[in-house]
Amino acid sequence: MLDTSVIITNFNREKFLGRCLRSCLNQSLDRKRYEIIVVDDKSTDNSKVVIDSFRDEIVSIYLDKNLGVAGVSNEGIKKAKGTFIIRVDSDDYISEHTLLFLTEIMIANKDIGFIYTDHIKVNDKERFIKRVNLDNLNKVLDHGAGIMFRKSYLEMIGLYNPQMRHADDYDLLKRYFKNFDGFHLPLPLYRYRQWSGNQTKLGKRKEYIKKSNAQ
Repeated sequence: MLDTSVIITNFNREKFLGRCLRSCLNQSLDRKRYEIIVVDDKSTDNSKVVIDSFRDEIVSIYLDKNLGVAGVSNEGIKKAKGTFIIRVDSDDYISEHTLLFLTEIMIANKDIGFIYTDHIKVNDKERFIKRVNLDNLNKVLDHGAGIMFRKSYLEMIGLYNPQMRHADDYDLLKRYFKNFDGFHLPLPLYRYRQWSGNQTKLGKRKEYIKKSNAQ
């Protein structure tokens, strides 16, 4: 079994997908210790061309129908051979030491169920906007990507809810946090890209969370 599986979920992100993949391949963690799984949610752009250009270095899954990010994530987790799982959105990217630091901490600390880092928010040109310090779990709930989990624990809570099209990560994290303790590594290792294509989704996510908390 591998140490870590990186799962990249993709739908029509050909513009940024190559950058995401290169960042996951350019890691200081020994390449033999991790895999990269790209699950394409029936994209209608040229994402397949980008994915196929990396075909010798990654595991690629092409879905026959659009499932939404929750269903796509579950497909990747089921395929994963790693003890640990980390999701990277296809329009984001990670620092070269991300997998090494997170994997080694998880191995050395059997009592933690997940680990997360701070983010750097960038624009579509990868220019710095601000650092996001995820120094409490409420902030983590607002930034669901870039968290490393134990695969067996994800399976214990039933993975993502495939019926959810928005705030799927929020739903999963709420269930996960109730059962397992985590660790905050205060280094900005995840790059969150803020651009027009993800702002609509972010708005719907916040709307769902607001309604959920009001109930």
